[in-house]
Amino acid sequence: MNTGDFFIKNLITTTTLVREGMRTTLVHAMTGADWRTLRKIWQDIYGETTTRPGRLPVNTFAYLRQGQTSLLLSTIVAVYLTVEKRANPQTASPAEMFLQAWETRKLFIENGMEIDINAAWYAIRDVKAGLVSWGRCRQCKATYIFDTEFRETNNCPYCGERDIKIIGPGRQ
Repeated sequence: MNTGDFFIKNLITTTTLVREGMRTTLVHAMTGADWRTLRKIWQDIYGETTTRPGRLPVNTFAYLRQGQTSLLLSTIVAVYLTVEKRANPQTASPAEMFLQAWETRKLFIENGMEIDINAAWYAIRDVKAGLVSWGRCRQCKATYIFDTEFRETNNCPYCGERDIKIIGPGRQ
């Protein structure tokens, strides 16, 4: 892939992430887009008079406390890990793999249930970095985010079972 093609592909990915609501700091970290370009894209999409959102929560558990469900975040992480496992590392960037996983959310989101794109990225990042635990339910075999100290993640979000096998980050 030549430099021009890479630039265009990266610009499309950057624009898509901003349009989907990802914060510019995360888009910059994922794509390497320069700040001037990011500000221009943000203004083109949201307008010059729109105020920028406030400070981001810092981790997955902060989003869970704000109402994101363990079920949705666990599902998007599992999809991303599968996409990453199947991707060609020479041609697929983390941002492109994330967008593939993000598009699949439409298959498992019901009316009234939303997932924040920023929460999805933090969940993926935290699982891969080992900042949150990743386990497999012994009953239904689903993988999910859990923390014994955080009540909302004690049970499997899919079947409700409490028997879990810790498998760690990045393994399925």
